[in-house]
Amino acid sequence: MSYINIENETDLRSYLNKFKEKEFHIIALDIEAECNCHAYGEKLCLTQVFDGTNDVIIDPFNIGSKVLKLLFENPNILKIMYDAGSDLSLLKNSAGIEIKSILDLRPAVELLNHEKKDLHSVIAFELGIVLGKKRRYQQYNWTKRPVFDQAIDYALNDVRYLPALKDSILAKLHTRKLMEIFLLKNLQIQNKDYTRDPEDKYKKISGYSRLQDDKKKNFREVFDIRDKYAKQCNLPPHNVIQKTDIIRIIKDAKYIDQIRYSKRLGTDLVRDMLREIRKAAESS
Repeated sequence: MSYINIENETDLRSYLNKFKEKEFHIIALDIEAECNCHAYGEKLCLTQVFDGTNDVIIDPFNIGSKVLKLLFENPNILKIMYDAGSDLSLLKNSAGIEIKSILDLRPAVELLNHEKKDLHSVIAFELGIVLGKKRRYQQYNWTKRPVFDQAIDYALNDVRYLPALKDSILAKLHTRKLMEIFLLKNLQIQNKDYTRDPEDKYKKISGYSRLQDDKKKNFREVFDIRDKYAKQCNLPPHNVIQKTDIIRIIKDAKYIDQIRYSKRLGTDLVRDMLREIRKAAESS
C-alpha cells in the first residue's frame, strides 16, 4: 500500500504548497477521531485525503490547529465529503476548526432515494465496487500509534472513491433536475453553526428532563465530578460511572454503594470521588 504520510507541520505545509503549485482545487476528505470511546474527550486522530493522484494520511498529533486550518479552512480547496455533519461538529467543538468549501454527497444520496445510505453501500450501488465490511475498524482505537496498515487502508477507502462517486451522483442529479435543491442542502450544511450548547450534555441524558429542579442541580454536580475524574484518568466517562447510574444515584444516594468501579481509577481516587459524589447527591 502506497500513500503520502504527513506527520508534522513542515510536511503538511510542503504538501499544501505543492498542491497549490499544481493548481489543484479539489480533494476527497474524511477524518477519524476519538469520541469518548477509548479515552477521555473528543480528539482528531487522523485525516485522510485523496487528491486525484495520491492517497494521503495526515497524523495530526504533532500538528497544531493553526497549520491544520491551512487545509480544513482553505476556501480555495473543494472538499468532497460524505455525511460531514459529525466531522464538522467534532472539529468545531474540540479544536475550533471549521471546514470550508464542502461538497457533501450524503444529501444527494437522500434525494436519489438510495435504499442503503451508508458509504460502502452507495459505492457498491453507484460504482460496482464492493468494499469489505471491516467492522472492527469502526470501533478502532485511532489514538494508538503506530496505526495498523489494515486500519489505514480501511480509512483511505472512505476517500479513494469519492471523486468517482461525485461524478456518478451529480450526473443523476442533473438528469432528474435535483441539482438546485442539492446545492441548497450543501449550503445549509456549510452554514450551520455547529457550536454545541453546553446544556446539551445534561439535557440529552435519558431521565434528566423528568427530574425536579433541585435534583437537576444535584445531577449536574455529580455529572461534573464524574467528568473531572474521567479526565484525570484519561478514561471515557461511561467507564467511570454510567449515565443511567447517575440518575439512580440522584434518586437514591445509597445506590452509590452498589456501583463497581474500574480498577484503572485506583482505590484512593475512587474514595475521593465517592466522597465528592455523596456530598453532591445528598445536598439540598
